[in-house]
Amino acid sequence: MTTSTETKSIMTVRVDRATLAAFDALAEGRGGRSALLRSLLDQAMRQAGGAPNVEARRERTTNRISFRVTDTEMAVLGVRAAQRGTDRAGWVKALMRRHLGLKGHVDDGLRETLGPVRMQLQRIGRNLNQAMKAGNAALLADSGLQIESELRRITDMRQEISDQVAALSEALRNDLSYWKVAD
Repeated sequence: MTTSTETKSIMTVRVDRATLAAFDALAEGRGGRSALLRSLLDQAMRQAGGAPNVEARRERTTNRISFRVTDTEMAVLGVRAAQRGTDRAGWVKALMRRHLGLKGHVDDGLRETLGPVRMQLQRIGRNLNQAMKAGNAALLADSGLQIESELRRITDMRQEISDQVAALSEALRNDLSYWKVAD
């Protein structure tokens, strides 16, 4: 089977070595780097379904906006930008894009921090579900084990994990509210 080069494109991504090593380890059993990356891109595009599309830049950005701020405002800009893991100009640009309804890359720091935590909590929740199923099977088998108190503890842990996953999901969804401005 031959594929036309007109239907395929190449994308290059620069990442640090640790990230690449972790990605390679994840990709090992999933068809390799390219297969996993294609799968992740397809999944991201499906999830972005209704997001507004911005026309790709065909030229360098040459327009510039200049405005003056007080020392206090500059200090606040610096603090806000640092909290979001960007520089002052990036923070102002992201705020402007959010106000205009365009996607700004402002929530990456929070997503990069909370995303893996949420995934780990979900994995722990799945493990607790498996432990609960095994415990219930032991009860049904009348094995003589006294595990009712342990099953109650597992149920409590499952609820706590579920609550924390929901809280993290809500934090990720509400991150955009940070950028809402009054008209």
